[in-house]
Amino acid sequence: MNDNDKGSLASDIENGVKDRKIKELTSSIAALQNTIAMLEANRVETQAGHIASANDHSTLEAENQTLKEQVAALITQLDEVQASHRKALARNDIDLSKTVDVIVPVYAGLEETQECIESTLASIPDWAQLVVINDCSPEPELTEWLRARSSNDEFILLENETNLGFVATVNRGMQLHLRNDVLLLNSDVEVANDWLERIKDAAYSKERVGSITPFSNNATICSFPNFCEDNELLLGLDVKALDDHFSSYGTQDNLVEIPTGIGFCMYIRRDCLNQVGYFDVETFGRGYGEENDWCQRADKLGWKNYHQLNVFAYHKGGVSFAGEQSPRKIKAMELLSELHPNYTADVMSFIAADPAKKARQQMMARIIATTPVPKVLLVSHKMGGGVVTHLNELIAHYKNKVHFLLLSPGEKENTYALALTAEGAANKDRIIFDLDQGTDKLIDLLTFVGVGNIHYHHIMGFSKEILALHEKLKCSYDITVHDYFLINGNPTLTDRNGRFCGDDLTTMDQLCIEHYPVPMYMPLEDYRKHVAVWLQGAQRVIFPSIDTQARYANVYDAKNYNAVSAWHIDHHVKQLDVPVKAPQPSRNLNVLIIGAISKEKGAVLLEETAVALNGHPVKFTLMGYAFRPLHSAINTLGGYSDADIEKIIEEVKPDVVWYPAQWPETYSYTLSIALENSLPVIVPNIGAFPERVNERQYSRVIQWDMAIPALKEFFLSLAADPALLNNGENKHNILDDKGIKLNKGFYQAEYLNPEWQRKGKLGIIDYKTLINHVEVTRVISDQLSQKEVYLAKLWKLIQLPGVKVVARLIPYRLQRYVKRRLSNRAIHEIVK
Repeated sequence: MNDNDKGSLASDIENGVKDRKIKELTSSIAALQNTIAMLEANRVETQAGHIASANDHSTLEAENQTLKEQVAALITQLDEVQASHRKALARNDIDLSKTVDVIVPVYAGLEETQECIESTLASIPDWAQLVVINDCSPEPELTEWLRARSSNDEFILLENETNLGFVATVNRGMQLHLRNDVLLLNSDVEVANDWLERIKDAAYSKERVGSITPFSNNATICSFPNFCEDNELLLGLDVKALDDHFSSYGTQDNLVEIPTGIGFCMYIRRDCLNQVGYFDVETFGRGYGEENDWCQRADKLGWKNYHQLNVFAYHKGGVSFAGEQSPRKIKAMELLSELHPNYTADVMSFIAADPAKKARQQMMARIIATTPVPKVLLVSHKMGGGVVTHLNELIAHYKNKVHFLLLSPGEKENTYALALTAEGAANKDRIIFDLDQGTDKLIDLLTFVGVGNIHYHHIMGFSKEILALHEKLKCSYDITVHDYFLINGNPTLTDRNGRFCGDDLTTMDQLCIEHYPVPMYMPLEDYRKHVAVWLQGAQRVIFPSIDTQARYANVYDAKNYNAVSAWHIDHHVKQLDVPVKAPQPSRNLNVLIIGAISKEKGAVLLEETAVALNGHPVKFTLMGYAFRPLHSAINTLGGYSDADIEKIIEEVKPDVVWYPAQWPETYSYTLSIALENSLPVIVPNIGAFPERVNERQYSRVIQWDMAIPALKEFFLSLAADPALLNNGENKHNILDDKGIKLNKGFYQAEYLNPEWQRKGKLGIIDYKTLINHVEVTRVISDQLSQKEVYLAKLWKLIQLPGVKVVARLIPYRLQRYVKRRLSNRAIHEIVK
């Protein structure tokens, strides 16, 4: 910097930065000194003329003395302020080469502020300085720490005498050094590495760059891994490790134009700031929406706002200026719409396009490839239910021990959708692979991240190529059997009326195929040959119950594959063997049915039984939905969440939970609910039910196909004597267990295999090219598709009393056809 530049900058400091208080004190002192001089002159004059009385003389002396004391106090105050200012000017003399001010407004949150300031001081270069502004914090310990920490002049500390609010505080910082660029940093943000160098380089990589915003876990349209969400740090990595990964993205095409920067970490060039002006305090008051307005004003003057793809900062969110964000947010959106009518449409268009989605997936792939744990690809359908529950169990149970990816059928025919992490909360983007172009791109990506095992959970919706995926990856594979799809394509082995077809293979196939077509567009015999070979090659074929394994042994020779019977993980991690509460009905026997109940799960049987007992001291409550509206003899509560279960059970106060299933369920998570809550149960002697309640108190096993009159008599007998639940005869399972033993320690001791560990191909395969030429789409589980919106409206319509009776006359096959055309998800996931 030459002498002219220094002189100009010094002038800027003198004219634009010097604290107003110095000027005010100097002016006050000068005025008082003038008054003293005038009084002194009057006193001399009066003494010379011997006109003044003693009293007058005394009064003048007192006034003079008072004024001198005021001057002395002001001079002392001025000395303190000037000393502080000289210190600041000395810093400015040293900092004439500084070109960027990192401005951190502070109001609350000691710990977050400490982490922010320390991480910033540890990472900013020599040409930048940290400016912290305490906006009259209500936390004394925060103010004390800031003063103590700033005493060695590592950063500039400014203190607002009164609380100005976020907008005015930021403006004060932006006016501090009138030639410097500024980077606005929330006090709950952490940064690392050479983050600021990369941001500044990006800010000057194009003409007329107005603002730059990096990636963060909590930055709406700049969020990672999930767009427009508040995320946890991916895989538990810290900000330094994540930013290390993002820095590798490079400077090529690393800026995406956005409608607004995000103020948590936003770089602004001074030339842009000079033209656009500061934040609008008058309109946006204490804050929220001010940076959006500023970015829109900049855009209208030709200064563009950009999202930077090669920097990551951690943002905790909602700490420093929290407390009243929701009302201010609503008001801010109204103001923005008035000032910038295009703003909402521009933001929505940007969200729909989501131009950074491939960059997010590229970084995900890179990060996963370096994660030092085995990577397992889960393969499953997209229909929800118990399969998804089990997948979530696996993911949670082996957190930090295994990284799971998820492959499911795509929305379009002959496509696969890959989630780079199966943990739904961690990643809602899907990479779409078109099988018409083969599976090479999919294999390349799975090889890059280091997938060492495939765990097949369901192949419904897949083509037969899925059975050979492990061959191309040259890895082992496991199969978990969740239903009977691998026998003949019918998951429940039921006929068109939703009743079990029996264990005679010929009859079973004939009745099942009328209900479900054979998968993969091939004859049943060919399908079973493919499945038999596939089972034989598996490392393990895992069955969730002895009954399921025994039923498969009737179709596929158990000697040809490595079978394991192991109850699902919830049996091990939840307390399911707690003492059972004895039923004690006072007036009515309260019978609870849990879950989304189809024909196969006994909806028709439930309805007919409830109608037969209508008017008797037996009451039925369905915690969930049925496949169609049921008779008013059943109190249908509708959908529920896991968080609602205990509250609903407390309100219903069931004496017993009944499972009227008409098919051999392979496990039943709804049974787990009753077991976990110590409730008596009535279960059918089919499927996994008998083995799961064996020797449990107040757990009655009845004939699965009991006729309505017999059921009526059974429930009436229980109403009269609840002890019969414990004393009555339990029916044996209709299927022999073939001597199969349950492996109770499988998931604790045997599931993991060290041979799954594979090194990723980072540095060997270019991770950017893996995703550049494929489609990336976003899945939000809580968001309904347009078809599902129609389905939800249709469902609510047929629940109306006048429509309910007519709806019951609609054939089940037609109902099921319409429902599946609109959605594959369970109805309780759609109607909430």
